[in-house]
Formats: sequence, C-alpha cells, structure tokens
Amino acid sequence: IKSHKSYSPNTLRGMLSRFPILLLRIFHMPADIIRLAVRTKQSQFSFSEKIQIFQFLFLNYFGRKFTRKNRVEITQKVLGFKISAYGYRILFFLFNEIFLSKEYHFKATNDRPKIIDCGANIGMALLFFKWLYPESSIIAFEPNPNAFKLLEKNVKQNKLKNVTLYNLGLSNRNGEIEFFTEGNKGSLVGSIFQKRGGKDSILIKTIKLSDIIKSNNFDLIKIDVEGAEFQMLEDIIEEKSTNQFKQFLIEYHHRIGGEKSKLSSFIKHFEDHNYEYNIRTNYNDLGDF
Repeated sequence: IKSHKSYSPNTLRGMLSRFPILLLRIFHMPADIIRLAVRTKQSQFSFSEKIQIFQFLFLNYFGRKFTRKNRVEITQKVLGFKISAYGYRILFFLFNEIFLSKEYHFKATNDRPKIIDCGANIGMALLFFKWLYPESSIIAFEPNPNAFKLLEKNVKQNKLKNVTLYNLGLSNRNGEIEFFTEGNKGSLVGSIFQKRGGKDSILIKTIKLSDIIKSNNFDLIKIDVEGAEFQMLEDIIEEKSTNQFKQFLIEYHHRIGGEKSKLSSFIKHFEDHNYEYNIRTNYNDLGDF
C-alpha cells in the first residue's frame, strides 16, 4: 500500500523557489571541494591526518550546504575525536580556526603541561591541546550553559583524562554578573558586555582565578573571554599571580562599545614581569570594535 503525500500550492511554490538556489550550490560544488583539498594540503599535518581532515571537511561541507541543521546538535569524527557542536557551520569555523590555523599552538617544556582554558566554549581548543599533548592536564572555564553542555559532552565522549570543567565566569570578584548572548544555542559570542554579547541575558556565577590556581604553576593559560580579560588581569595582579604562568595566549578585545583604548596599559603589566610577547592582528571587520 503506497501513501501519496499531497502538497498545498504554497508548499509547492516554496519548493520551486528553492530549486534555483539548490542548482547554484551544485554548480559551485567542484570549486568548493577543490578549495577544501587545497586548505587540507596546506595544513601542517601528516599525510594520514590530512586524509582524515579532508574526509571531515568534505562531509561537513555537505552538511553546511544541503541541510538546515544550523542550530541543532550534530557530531562528526576527525583526528581520533568525536566532536559535537550546534550546527555544521559552527563546527567548521572552530575546527578551521583552532586546528587548521593552529591559533593556540604552543611549545611546552615537558610532555605533561598544565593548562588553563578560559572561555572554553564547546571545547575545540581543549581538544586541540589534548591532540598536541595527550598527557596534559587541563582546567577549563565556560559560563554559557548551552556551550558548557557540549563542552562536557565532548570531554566525556572522547574519554579525556585529567580535565576539570567549571560552568563559571572569571572576574576580579566572586559573585554573580549579567551575561549577554545572541539568543541562540549556537552562538559563539557571550560576554559581560551587552554590545559584545547580545540582547538576551542570564545571570552567571563568577569566581576569581586566583582562588582556583592557589600557589600552583602552569605551563599555559589561554584567555578568550570576550572583554572580561581586564577583570581577570586585575585579580592576577592583585594576588601577584602573574608569574605562575609560563605562557599566556590572550585574545584581546578592543573598544567594546566604544570604550577608550588601553592596550598599552594591558601590555605594560606583562612587560614589568619580564614577559616577551608577539601581537597578531588579523581582524578584518574594521570599525569601532
């Protein structure tokens, strides 16, 4: 027995209106796939790893182009990891930025570095650190409950050891603060500043990093906290904790909401504590921010 589905005129018109878009996507496929192959070839991985990466990018490409799963949870495998994200586009963006571009690559002086990840999101940087140093121990902070849910999942489904997760924000005081987001689970931006985060807000708990690290020393601290790096630094300075970290990787956020520029004062503290530094500026969306 066959059942025949009937479509309303509006549904048929909607399907027909999308047909040219589908044809256009199919037309661009060969060039898009060649670009993925070139991107894979240019990456600094072994031949066998490049095969895995291209397979991942190829499947991700079809997910981005031919499904509507933009904000629902999806999972892909690559480089021995199962990675869950809220949509193929977000997964591609994070993998490209962190694994292919190696934004957070660093050299440790031992095989078991101690790492702190501030602003872990769904855990892509954490996975990269574990790929780079499988025996590393990592403490990760992520205040956004939606991102933290996948952060936990990505740690558990990959059976990662020596990882401690905190669903907390970092600040110069312990307490609570308003946290702004764009209002969808897949947002990569959440901030204590509304003009950076978005119109929707929740109340999150904050803690001073100095209360967690106490007198321990660490090989690396990665900081990407959408503008809260100033409050974090105030805590570290007040507690004289700067030299407990061998290396800092900081994404510095400039002029959020048109605030006065203060990069020199931010860097000066590190200069005073005998740190050398490199500054990479590859932000293309020029403007007040």
